[in-house]
Amino acid sequence: MSSSDKISLRRCGRGYLIAASLCGVFGFTYEQFSHGVYSECMLLFFLIPLLGGALPSFALLSARRAPGRVTRCLWACAMATLSVGCCLSGVFEIYGTVSSLLVFYWVAGGGLTVSGLGHYLLSDIRRSCA
Repeated sequence: MSSSDKISLRRCGRGYLIAASLCGVFGFTYEQFSHGVYSECMLLFFLIPLLGGALPSFALLSARRAPGRVTRCLWACAMATLSVGCCLSGVFEIYGTVSSLLVFYWVAGGGLTVSGLGHYLLSDIRRSCA
């Protein structure tokens, strides 16, 4: 892996750490003003960018090949979709209502995650066969 790829992965990992921090601050602040009503989705909101974004970015620093642009975009869209879905689930739980449309965030986020991972693995197979 080239040094520019490592710099890009470190920058991406730092971005996910900042996003996790902002999600944590937002979740904590929202819980403070929720009048004693709590939501697991809101409490664990920060874990999606932390475990799904920062951890893989820093783990890939030791990989032999960096993910391509399409893979990184699919993965970033997946983490954003899952984060928004988790945040909205928490907001709706605290508000005391339900929405059947929230399931689409989880389905879309899961699909984007599988697509990003699949693209990374398939591009690795294509590259080794060539």
